[in-house]
Amino acid sequence: MSSSEQVVVVGAGPVGSITALRLSQLGIPVVLLEALSYIPTGHRAATTHSSTLDLLDKVGISSQIIEAGLKAQYFQYRHLDSNEVFAEFDFSFLKDETNHPYAIQLEQHKTVEIALKEASKYKNFTLLREHVVSEVNNKEDIVEVTVKLPNEEIKIISCKFLIGCDGGKSYIRKSQGIDFPGFTWEERFLILASYFDYEQADNYRYRNYLAGKDTWCSVFKIPGPKGCGMWRNLFPVMQGVSESDILSEKYINNQIKTCFPYIEKINVVDKNLYSVHQRVADKFVKGRIILAGDAAHVNNPLGGMGMNSGIHDGLNVAEKISELWNNNSLSVDKVLSLYDRQRRPLAKKYVQAQSIENKKTLQSDDSRKSKDKYENLKRISSSKDLQKSFLLKASLIDMVRESDSII
Repeated sequence: MSSSEQVVVVGAGPVGSITALRLSQLGIPVVLLEALSYIPTGHRAATTHSSTLDLLDKVGISSQIIEAGLKAQYFQYRHLDSNEVFAEFDFSFLKDETNHPYAIQLEQHKTVEIALKEASKYKNFTLLREHVVSEVNNKEDIVEVTVKLPNEEIKIISCKFLIGCDGGKSYIRKSQGIDFPGFTWEERFLILASYFDYEQADNYRYRNYLAGKDTWCSVFKIPGPKGCGMWRNLFPVMQGVSESDILSEKYINNQIKTCFPYIEKINVVDKNLYSVHQRVADKFVKGRIILAGDAAHVNNPLGGMGMNSGIHDGLNVAEKISELWNNNSLSVDKVLSLYDRQRRPLAKKYVQAQSIENKKTLQSDDSRKSKDKYENLKRISSSKDLQKSFLLKASLIDMVRESDSII
């Protein structure tokens, strides 16, 4: 059994890696446990908002993320049937509110690589891959973590605090009996990646949303494996169609043709199908165990809320643990309950509400209500003050400020 004078972070995704990095910078010994032997490169989160970049200024990696990514100053809403742009938003309206009046498009695995490379510079940071947590004992003064190694060896790691950043299926959350209420969307989401240049073809921005009567789509540009640019399409897929059919060339070509009739065919280089959930854990803290990121809350990807709010969780809890680490007179329950109050209600108010609204906006029909939504977005985008207010919420700047105001 190892010394307990350390913090264990479970899950080396973007949230876990950045949380572990920040703890190391704050002088706290950190062990980052990861079940996989590698960094997954699948097409998942790719948008880093200005609020997150501002927070990462303090961590010292925002400049690296900006350099590696694509700067997205604008995003568009279009009618799918006509391809008409009915609303466009410009992050430069936030120039007096943030150090970074734009979003950065960068695949999450590249953000992880940046964070882990930086963390490796600290002697108090340890990354243990192929370490699978099989049991957690949440004691009064320490947490004991039972880990299974690749050779089937079992070892126990003790720590002062355990941070679960192990995703939506979090073992850490389940081990503590914490409920994860919410729902699963009826549709599944299909992601396609290709080198078809939507910007050149029809003046697309780096972030675009297409709203239609029968379906919808989002179109994003990312740096891609070679850094020269790649585009992602995100489509809804209803239940009742088999995965093999959905991933077939015929189905994919039909989906592309439906949303982009001027495209005869694209050469898809990667595809992924997954279910989408909207859930928030009943509590983010239990004793000395803390949840962050997808382990604490999951949502649909429209608007880029998930990874960003998760990184905000991790940086918040890192500061809380630093306070406790350097002042034995502080109450663990009191300090960590503040983390719960600052993060859990706001995950519902901002992340859940905004991502659900984003999806409903694209999921239109012939009703007056849908038309009103489009007209409202058009009205907002036409006003500097209204657009600025919209962007403060969409970029999670408002969420960060409200969180900081809770004491």
